[in-house]
Amino acid sequence: MAPEAQVGRWSQPFELSNVAVHASLLPNGKVLYWGRRQNPKKPDANAPAKTDLPSLHELFTKAFVWDPKTNQSKPTANSPRGTDGKEVNLFCGGHAFLPDGTLLIAGGHIIDGTGVNSTCIYDPATDTFTPKPPMIGGRWYPSVLPLPDGRALVMSGSKTNGTVQNISQIWSSNGWVEVTDPLNQLDLGSHPILPLYPRMHLTPTGRVIMVGPPQQSWFLDVDKKPNFKPGIQASAVIGAWANAGIARAAGFRDYCPTVHYDTGKIMYIGGGEENVGNGPTKEVEFLEFDQKNPQAVPKWTKSPSSNLKVGRRQSNATVLPDGTVLVTGGTNGSGFNDLTPGAPVHRPELWDPTTKKWTDMADESVDRCYHSIALLLPDGKVLSAGGGEYDGAGPKDNMTNAQLFSPPYLFKGPRPTIASAPSEIVYGENFTVTLGSADPIAKVSWVRLGSVTHCRNMNQSLMFLSIAKQTGPSLSISAPANGNLAPPGHYMLFVLNKQGVPSVAKIIRIAPRGGLHTLATPAHRPAAETHCVQQQPSLEDHKQMCIAEQDRPPVVIGITPICPYGLSACWAGAYDGLNRMRDIDVVSPMANQDHSLAFVYLGHDGLPDIDAWRKEFAQTVNSSYKVRGIEMTLSGAVSVRKDDGKEQVVLAGTGTRPQVLLAPFREGSQIKWDIATGAPKPVDEAEAGAYGRLLKALVGRPKEVPVKVTGTLQRWIGLIAVFSLDVRKFEVLDATS
Repeated sequence: MAPEAQVGRWSQPFELSNVAVHASLLPNGKVLYWGRRQNPKKPDANAPAKTDLPSLHELFTKAFVWDPKTNQSKPTANSPRGTDGKEVNLFCGGHAFLPDGTLLIAGGHIIDGTGVNSTCIYDPATDTFTPKPPMIGGRWYPSVLPLPDGRALVMSGSKTNGTVQNISQIWSSNGWVEVTDPLNQLDLGSHPILPLYPRMHLTPTGRVIMVGPPQQSWFLDVDKKPNFKPGIQASAVIGAWANAGIARAAGFRDYCPTVHYDTGKIMYIGGGEENVGNGPTKEVEFLEFDQKNPQAVPKWTKSPSSNLKVGRRQSNATVLPDGTVLVTGGTNGSGFNDLTPGAPVHRPELWDPTTKKWTDMADESVDRCYHSIALLLPDGKVLSAGGGEYDGAGPKDNMTNAQLFSPPYLFKGPRPTIASAPSEIVYGENFTVTLGSADPIAKVSWVRLGSVTHCRNMNQSLMFLSIAKQTGPSLSISAPANGNLAPPGHYMLFVLNKQGVPSVAKIIRIAPRGGLHTLATPAHRPAAETHCVQQQPSLEDHKQMCIAEQDRPPVVIGITPICPYGLSACWAGAYDGLNRMRDIDVVSPMANQDHSLAFVYLGHDGLPDIDAWRKEFAQTVNSSYKVRGIEMTLSGAVSVRKDDGKEQVVLAGTGTRPQVLLAPFREGSQIKWDIATGAPKPVDEAEAGAYGRLLKALVGRPKEVPVKVTGTLQRWIGLIAVFSLDVRKFEVLDATS
């Protein structure tokens, strides 16, 4: 057997017209793609520094269409614009196909962490972008999911200053409608904060399940009436959230793919950070819905034999026509996107759903890490492209080239052929395909056109269709039963022979119910607004509600994410992790982006076990965040004591907490973080002098003085554990305080 029949084969790299950060397979078989800026290698490929490149924050998009038949790229006929007529940058937006074959693109880029509110639709028939009514706010890193009736769900994305939009929206032919913010609902357990580029999939019952990056899984019933908290009024808002009651064992894992590789079957692949400094995880976890009882909620499962051979993040996963899953690219290095020699993974792995094991494939020539894509083409090959175009990347890191991977099945004998097939089919009915010969067909796969960016293929799914009958070259095939299994739109139909060799696909449309060319609008659905106006409390509102409900000061936690965009933008995993921590009663729904701080409220009046917290948090968030320090505000009697001839300022203990030694606030005490420098913020004069001022304030007062002190909590381990507080500020209280 030829080696290619075991490991496949890569083409030589070839040039595209830009870094393909976003790519979508169009119903005409061509590929729409765009990058971050027009000239990612200007002024020349040998420029040594990123300062020689144009701005990373251009406010327009130069998109291209690549033709696999000619290997040529052409600019699109026009550039995307908003309804105000201004050009927009679609970089870091989300996208998925609508039933008519047009591509819905939600959001885009202003600066890192800040998105635009634009909605664009690209029509491959006219090669044009058309602006549509804007969303309720900017979205940077949103996900888009096609729904069973032809609508599209847009979830998450950050607005300004890294604040993530927790209110999802649904697009239909009528415009936009809001989905319930989970924080507005009653009885949810710990309410989710939506992550950037959430990993969401359809279940066989039509529910949406969000499976990551946070550990906890959540259901969204898009048309169910929400059960709002008292005092919240929101007309025409739809969608109810529910805790799925299941969580992945491997914890928070970001910048990795999830794949809907068969009906009701989802896999979560790698990503995250195994342990600090040890690189991303090899873990692969599976969620499989029972076809006979699809209402039953399955558990996440995993097995060491199904783990990747090499842990990786920033990788892509492509479901192939035979049901195998190809993982390409990514980095095995520690941190966000390690490109040091040896860290980028050039060897793909192919997962077999029968053996549940991975096999090494032929090595790719080029680093494909952050901002790379992989896309299944109708000929059964995989387009792998992109990488680079982030702050810190030089011209050599910005990959404007691409390669084609021919999987092993293309080297196992002659391919079956499809001579003719219908252009449209109907749910639940049989349709006929004429083959090029009478070769027996073993399988028929139905693969939704891919639309991929940032490890997220938002349009990809696969199911196998039943063969009703084969008579010579005539093949009768059963169409998908409903839109829960295959949302309306365009798919690649592959037929595979007994050797597992696929045909070249025919691209076929399955129409939404209610007609082949129109999108039905059930009467119970609220009418959408042409221009959406936010009707629900925002995250900022919920933060203020949280503060007003508490009768105690928060515990402030300094948290640094591996994600380079700051704690607010990358907040969801930390929020989920903090909600799982012992001692924590309430987590404020918003983090502080300027200083990278989280705010929580304890379930008791004692002190947290700092060491246990650090360990527990690291395990829960898969080391994707690091706790820098913990600040508390404590009140009580302060006195000055002599210990071995040394003065020691002591905050007296209470019935629920031990005494706390008070100490000066030094550089090592600072938990405020500077994202620009990647270091703690300097200690200012007021902070550095607080302890000295406290000593002066105690002079001439009674032996014990009531004081409220705020500072960084330390825990010292000796014969007994001793707590101290590095005083950042204080307030002397009167007798009635």
